[in-house]
Parts: sequence; C-alpha cells; structure tokens
Amino acid sequence: MGIYLAEQTRFFLEAILLGAAFGLLYDALRITRLAIPAPYAVVFVEDVLYFLFLGMATFLFLMRTIDGQVRFFILVGAVIGALLYFMSVSVLVMMVSGAIIKAVKAFIGFIVYRLFVPIYRLLYSIVALIIRPVRFFINFLKKIAQRCKYRLKVRRKVLYNHFKSVPARRKRKNKRKHKPDDAEEKEG
Repeated sequence: MGIYLAEQTRFFLEAILLGAAFGLLYDALRITRLAIPAPYAVVFVEDVLYFLFLGMATFLFLMRTIDGQVRFFILVGAVIGALLYFMSVSVLVMMVSGAIIKAVKAFIGFIVYRLFVPIYRLLYSIVALIIRPVRFFINFLKKIAQRCKYRLKVRRKVLYNHFKSVPARRKRKNKRKHKPDDAEEKEG
C-alpha cells in the first residue's frame, strides 16, 4: 500500500497545523509563567512535561495518519509549523496577553487597595484600642515590680532572716563579742 502525493501533501499540511498547535500550547505555558512567576525547578518540570506531551501527540499523529511510519517530511512539517507560529502569531499573542495580564494585575491591585486596606485599617484601630489599656496595665505592673525590688535592696531585708529563732541570733552575736582563748593567745 503506497502513499500518494495528494495524501502526503495533506499529511504535511496537517503536520504544519500540529506544529502550530504545539506553539500555541507552549505560549499558554509562557502566559501562565507571566501571570504567576514560578521557580526554575517548576519551569523545568513544566518543560519536561510539555516535551513528553509533544512526543506522545506526535506519535499518535503518526499512528493515525500513516500507520506509525516515521516520515521525515512529517517531522519537518511540525517544525515548520511551530517556527511559522512563533515568528508570526506568537508575537501578537504574547503582546496581547502581556497587556491583559498587566491590566488584570492592576485591577486586582486596585480592588485589594480599595477593599482590603480600609478593612485592615479598621481592624488595626480596633486592636490598638484594645491593646492600649493592656499595655498600660502591663507597664504599671512592671513599675510596681521594680519598686518592690528597689525597696528590698534599700532595706536589705531578706525574708528568711525573720523566721530564724531569736536564741540562734543571740548565740551568733555572743560568738562575735567573745573570741576563744586560743585566738587571744595567738594575737598576743
């Protein structure tokens, strides 16, 4: 079973359309990257998935058209279709989509500014009204705590000294007043 020239021309033109569809799909990826910036690892994964899809679609196209036979003119047609798309329609698509993305971002920024900033300011003022008395009370407690520490330092009183027995204090005072006899001999 041979392939006639009319069929080959039709398959070649379909391959050019397939290449243009691949270019359009890649532009869709580029537009999403413009709208939502992604890290390089995500871009790499997207590109790998794109080329896997590209290979599967080309394989299915070859299976449908010429029973899976790899023909050079089909691959050349897909490349020519992608190049024609990228040099003509893609420039216009990317310009228009870039302008649309900028407009949408500006609109969203305007809505966020007009809607959420007043709500944020209202909530901030409410929280400030609630926090002011709490801060005042906390500062008041800190000052009281500092004054209490200062009084303890000035008076030099320690709580456990009040609970010791009175005779133990007297013994200590007596030891200080009367030195043992050995100490007196050493001094003289």
